[in-house]
Parts: sequence; C-alpha cells; structure tokens
Amino acid sequence: MPRPTPRVLLYALPLFILLGCATTPNTRPASDTERDALSAAADGQFDSALRVAKMYQAWNDPRALDWYARAAATIPRTHRSTGAEEQLGRLLERGRLDSSDEPQKPEDVRFKPSPRKALRWYQSAAYHGSPYAMSDLARWYEREGDMAGALRWRLRSAVYMRELYKLDALRKAIHASTEAARLAPDQPSTNATIARIQRRAARGDAEAQVDLGALHEAGIGMPTDMREALRWYQRAGEQGNVYGQYFSGLALGRGSKGLPKDETAAAAWFARAQAQEFYLAEESYWRRAIAPPFFIFE
Repeated sequence: MPRPTPRVLLYALPLFILLGCATTPNTRPASDTERDALSAAADGQFDSALRVAKMYQAWNDPRALDWYARAAATIPRTHRSTGAEEQLGRLLERGRLDSSDEPQKPEDVRFKPSPRKALRWYQSAAYHGSPYAMSDLARWYEREGDMAGALRWRLRSAVYMRELYKLDALRKAIHASTEAARLAPDQPSTNATIARIQRRAARGDAEAQVDLGALHEAGIGMPTDMREALRWYQRAGEQGNVYGQYFSGLALGRGSKGLPKDETAAAAWFARAQAQEFYLAEESYWRRAIAPPFFIFE
C-alpha cells in the first residue's frame, strides 16, 4: 500500500492540529450575541465562521482557535482562507489571543504556546499561496536556528516578491562558493548547505529541486542562470510540487535575460498550481505577478 505523500499529509493536518490544544471549560452563560453568531455560522460560510472566531478571540475564549480552523477549511478557498491559517499560526506561536506584549495574569492564560502547531498552520498557509506565511516561516526557522529552512523560505518569498536584490548580504557571504561553481559547474558546491541541497535535488527531492532552482535564479552559491532555474522548477513541478509549478509559471511569464517570455506556457503551469488551491496562481493574481515592475534591480 503506497505511503501518503507529504502533500496529502499537509492537507490533512488542519483537521488534527487543534486536538492537542489545552482549553479551559467555559462557564459563561451564552449571550444573545453568541447565540446569533453561532446560529448564523450554521451556513458553513467563511464570513460566518470568521465572525464567531473574532467574537471568541475578543472574549479571550480559546474556542476562537477552533473557529479560525473552521473558517480556514470552508470551501471554496480564497486568499482569506490563508489569512485564517496565518492567524492560527500567530495565536498558537504566542500562546495568547490578544495582541499585547505584557505578561499575562494567571487567570488570563487559556492555552500554552505551541510553536510546532504554529509551524503547521504557517506551512498550510504557505502551500496555499500566502506570501505572508513564507515570511513567517523564514522567521520561524531563523529563530529555531534552522538555517536551511530559513534559506528555503527567504528564497521563495524573494522570488515571488521580486526582491532577490535584498539577499545581497547572503550572496556576498558565500561569494567563494559562487566563484567555485563558476569555475567547476559540474562539481558539488563548496558550501555545505548548498551541497546538501544539490544532493537531495539530484536524488529527486522536489522541495530541494525548488530550492536549487531558486539558488540559480538568485545567483547564490552559483552563477545566475534562469534556464537552469527553470529546469529545476519544472522537474519539481512535474512531481506535483506546487512551488515548482508556480515558479515555473513566474519564470516563463516574466521572462529574463537568457529566458524568453512565454505567457502561454506560463499559464499552463499556473493552472496546475491553481488546481492545488494555490491562490496566487489564479489568473487575476499571476497576471499582476508577471507584469513588468516599476523598477528593475539587476
């Protein structure tokens, strides 16, 4: 019997993430506001579920977590669904429902922080297309000391945002390995992290293939080469990796030095990513994403 793929497991996670959340039994009598909100939420719509989630959050009631999860799971998915996922990540990471940084009083504590559960919600949002979640994940991995994870999400955010120029400090830090790659392009990188990405990509790891494509696009650890970047994105995309599909669309739709623009081919890749509920791959979004920027940083 085939094992579930990471992608399938990712979609299943939101159904189970909240099972371990500690909650406090609620003894407050139901108000008319609460009864009305719960009655309206029986329609199964996003706005109704979100209204209940925000109501409980304002009351410091941990049932807000469950209702944010319900909002995130409503069909059809939109960019607002990822907003609910991101909010769950932030609440679980902080272990509190308000936005204050002041220490909580013992009587105000309703659940413990859960960085791992927060991570799962950030991942769910990112794999549904949220650029904010990409940044959340980069920050999360940096704080945990996982530089490979931080590099992955910094690259993905920068590719989408056209902000590869912001990675100059990282580019300069591994300049030596870039020069080595230029002189010996068929050899493993002298940088241990990049060499590990290369090995995993060569073995068929789709996530590592996206990472390697982004490194080629950014010119980090190797010379900038959009054709090679696209080759790795497409290899990942053919395996069903949604970032491989989306970044293939971006590369072809934007075009670049050495890679002619091909909007028809780009649209086909975006359609594959959209089929996986990656909202940035909807036509209204991807057309804005491939439009020429006001400023181009070379």
